[in-house]
Amino acid sequence: MDELSELFTPSKIGNMPVSNRVIMAPMYTQLADEGGAVSDRLCTYYDRRAGGGMGLIIVENTVVAPGGESSLREIAIYHDRFIPGLMRLADIIHRRGVKAAIQLHHAGRQRSALLGQPVAPSPIACRFVKSQPRELTTTEADELIEAYAMGALRAKQAGFDAVEFHGAHGYLICQFLSAYTNKRNDRYGGSLENRMRFALDIVRRTRGLVGKDYPILFRISAKEFVPGGLDLDETKIIAKELENAGADCIDVSAGNYETGQWSCQPGWMPRGCLVPLAEEIRKGLHVPVIVAGRIVEPRMANRILAEGKVDFVALGRPFLADPEILLKARSGRYEDIRLCVACCHCMDSLMRAEPISCSINAEVGREGQAMVPAGRSKKVVVVGGGPAGLEAARVAALRGHRVILYEKDDKPGGQLLLAAVPPGKEELNSIIEYLTAQVYKAGVDVRLGRAVGVEEIISMQPDAVIIATGSETVLPEFSGTGKVDILLAREVIAGKGRTGKKIVVAGGGRVGCETAMLLAREGKDVTLVRISGKGRLAGELGPASRASFLEELTKSGVKIMADAVLKGMDDSGLSIERSGVITHIKVDTLVISPMPRSDDSLAAALKDRIPEIYTVGDCIRPRQIVDAIREGYLTAAEI
Repeated sequence: MDELSELFTPSKIGNMPVSNRVIMAPMYTQLADEGGAVSDRLCTYYDRRAGGGMGLIIVENTVVAPGGESSLREIAIYHDRFIPGLMRLADIIHRRGVKAAIQLHHAGRQRSALLGQPVAPSPIACRFVKSQPRELTTTEADELIEAYAMGALRAKQAGFDAVEFHGAHGYLICQFLSAYTNKRNDRYGGSLENRMRFALDIVRRTRGLVGKDYPILFRISAKEFVPGGLDLDETKIIAKELENAGADCIDVSAGNYETGQWSCQPGWMPRGCLVPLAEEIRKGLHVPVIVAGRIVEPRMANRILAEGKVDFVALGRPFLADPEILLKARSGRYEDIRLCVACCHCMDSLMRAEPISCSINAEVGREGQAMVPAGRSKKVVVVGGGPAGLEAARVAALRGHRVILYEKDDKPGGQLLLAAVPPGKEELNSIIEYLTAQVYKAGVDVRLGRAVGVEEIISMQPDAVIIATGSETVLPEFSGTGKVDILLAREVIAGKGRTGKKIVVAGGGRVGCETAMLLAREGKDVTLVRISGKGRLAGELGPASRASFLEELTKSGVKIMADAVLKGMDDSGLSIERSGVITHIKVDTLVISPMPRSDDSLAAALKDRIPEIYTVGDCIRPRQIVDAIREGYLTAAEI
């Protein structure tokens, strides 16, 4: 059997034929205009993805009523004036031969207070958003049912092939369904039958407006993973009642803002983690079921379908990382696929009220700024084979330049090689493999194990040099004497230093935390000391992943001492001061995770001796993979 045969089998949702069983999942972008109108930037984003060969795109959350938006740049559908822009968006998707649905949404209590006070079934604040909502009256709830249904009618008028109601992730419909957020005493609260009423009335009213043949999809959180929240026993009943009310398809997800790792799963969550939940819900239904959630590559998606677990697979972030993932897989070009690394940067960018971006695909959000061939082919030397250097070399070569890449180590990857070692970071290996394969395919002259110097570069007479020499970490001076071994976190991750049984990791940044977790999972007794004045624990992580990462850190058995000072060391261990109290800890190994420092010495030495010199990545200052790849891409795109 063809390893992708199930993926590319035609199917149906209601009466809507779909060319294959792959759906692009709805993902918020913040690319609409302020006020909710469809923008040029939004259209180019969807046009780029619609060329990817999926059967259906579910366009992102689209607000059905003023006051229900998640941000100022959420698509709106609550007035007829939005129909022309929505029609344009649907047409763009259709031109690529892809069906288009649109997701109808109201944030409820998960609306930011910066936009005004949110409304909700009950006045219970979300612990993540921390904004006190106002309880909806019964009349207002009735009006919102009509708003959802009218949004569906406008979607149909705009030419969308289907609508999806967003009843998952803790948004308004989910808030009505869940006893965790619904404490009402009217017909919309109390028993499960009453809590379902809001959702079921939306489906029934919509069916009355759009007709019996227009497909209605419904997204549900199979579990919220909060005490008293939705569980699988309830959602199986809810899904069946939605089917009875007229829903043509159930789209299974999980979580809410307080358990966001289930909605946007980080790398330490297992691949396909929502499939068992969707499979259980599907058992009681006659309508098709969709599942998303860490389905990262097409062969895995095909296996899920071949095993009969669900009817459709939805890929979200994989289409961010590589809009052509399906096309490449279908032609057997797996080495050319840029796989999602589950870093959650895309979600972090949205939570910072920025347009969507991707840590490994610098084109996301810039689809209208296509890479163009160079006006003149230049000789370009790239120094450093980390992510910034590899991306710069790839893009420069694709644009027609003659590129030579030097990397002092015997394999490319730079700091990514170490970053991929800690638990939950293994996915980063795929971006190393992708970038390495692409620079060779693009014709880059790759010279590994070569530390190139100033005079050698000058002798090559390059037109441009891109310095991507990264950063270095130096062991700080530490007072005291003793038998405690001292290692750098970077050495531990690289496997270059042996640690004892009892370990203190000093440094509460991401690298220190990951090192502590790695050692704890090896069975070591680990205490993590966050030095006073050094910021939050794992503060480099964004809001989408930090809370769940710290939960994983605690689960691994790491003991945490915050706001502490290392006072000294003797033969038996370390003296640590915290809140004015000095504690002595017996320890075999001290692992230090200091801040790395940039290495820009080569750039300084070449100044005024080369026509064009550029610096990218950590040699400017140590940061994240998104900065390295973005700077490598943008710099090479301009040479």
